[in-house]
This record gives sequence, C-alpha cells and structure tokens, in this order.
Amino acid sequence: MTVRFVLAAASALLGAGASAQSDQRAAQVIAAVGEERGPDSRFAIAFSDLNDDHRQEAIVHLAGREHCGSGGCTTLVMTYTTEGWVRVGRLTVSRLPIYRLPGHHGGWYDLGVSVGGGGMMSGVRAVSFSKGRYASNPTVGRPVDRLPLEATLVMPATSEFYPL
Repeated sequence: MTVRFVLAAASALLGAGASAQSDQRAAQVIAAVGEERGPDSRFAIAFSDLNDDHRQEAIVHLAGREHCGSGGCTTLVMTYTTEGWVRVGRLTVSRLPIYRLPGHHGGWYDLGVSVGGGGMMSGVRAVSFSKGRYASNPTVGRPVDRLPLEATLVMPATSEFYPL
C-alpha cells in the first residue's frame, strides 16, 4: 500500500471526527497490516487498552471478498512494541460488535466477539489470550449469554469502514 492510501485513510478518519493522534496511530496500524490487503478490502479500526499497560491496542476488522465468508470476517488485534505495531491476534469468522470483557487470561482482557452465519446461531463468544496470542476462532469460545455490566463496547456494529 502506498503512503497515499495510508494518508487517505487517516484523512477519512479525521473527517469522521477522530483525533489527530488516532489518525496517526490508524495510519501506522494499517501500514503494518499490509499483507492483508486485497482489491476490495475495507477496514474499521478501534483502540482499547487490552493488557492494562496504559497503551491502547488496535482492533482492525477487515471486510471484502478476501476477508469474509458466510460465518463472518477477519479481525486483527495489534499491539505497539519497540518493533512497531505487531499482531497478537487474527480472528477468523468474526462479526461486529466486539467488546472488551472484564475477564483476564495471560494478562490480557478477554474479547467478546460476535459470531453467526454459516449455520451457526448468532451470539457473542469469549476469546481469550494464551501463549502470546488471542485464539483464532471465536466460534469455539465460551458463549457469553449476558454481557457483564463491566464489558466495554470496543467496536460497534455501526462502525465506519474505509478502503484498505
């Protein structure tokens, strides 16, 4: 992806009311997920501190033919390190909304990921962090029958998507 597309994505976010700091992070994150691009790829992005280090991780929900099937789309979880933005999760068959749940595993908050389609009953499943990564398949996670009051909405179903 050329710098022009990254800057266009950042400009689109700025026009949507995101802060300049968010735009800079978004452009850096999108540059780091370059191998995920396809001709009709789009993304939604949100930030949330998932490991209590007082720095926000990036949650990137991808859409397009390369990223979606009947069960959902791909969601990436990225964290910032001295090496730049690195992936700590690649969740397949995920849908929006996505929540940060109050439970911890491996020092990271569990994610509440919406699932459905592909013959599966719709709902939210808990995705835990283990062995340095979030589990890749939300459909096998523990069902979340009722969201806890402490759950935080990270990425709403109405998230805005931008060209990747």
